[in-house]
Amino acid sequence: MKAKLQLIVLIVVLGAPVPVAWAMLHWQVGIPQTDVARGELDHQLPPLNQWPLEWQASNERWSLVWSAPQACATDCQAQADQWWRMHRALGRKAARVERLRLSEQQQKVLPGEANLQWQGSPPIWVEDFQVWLVDPQGIVVTRYAALPDIEDVHQDLARLLKRNPE
Repeated sequence: MKAKLQLIVLIVVLGAPVPVAWAMLHWQVGIPQTDVARGELDHQLPPLNQWPLEWQASNERWSLVWSAPQACATDCQAQADQWWRMHRALGRKAARVERLRLSEQQQKVLPGEANLQWQGSPPIWVEDFQVWLVDPQGIVVTRYAALPDIEDVHQDLARLLKRNPE
């Protein structure tokens, strides 16, 4: 009798996850209803190679893209320094990310950053100090409003790199 009881308990323990998961899915109980990302995921932006820039997809590196205003001196350097520090905070995964600064004129850049100039005027969806995370194929994954919280971008980027191994 004891062996039969142990077998029944074992079957219940091993078989319970499937009906519990089905019930959670069917009645939407215990399933998060919000996005985990802190930036905007549902946007209709074209891929980066269709923006009026001279840029080629790296096919292996993610891009942290931020726009600098036309007349920018100390604000741009402060923002660039902030993004450089966030990039370094990625640790070993920092090599998988490139930083791109979008501007209308050539500006002094920090190590590991590239300055891309607009060919003509910037598109209407671009704001000063706005940030985008772009995948290796050039598709904009996450969009942030102007002057986003650095910690939000860092957490989203770290999560993207973790979920998308090399």
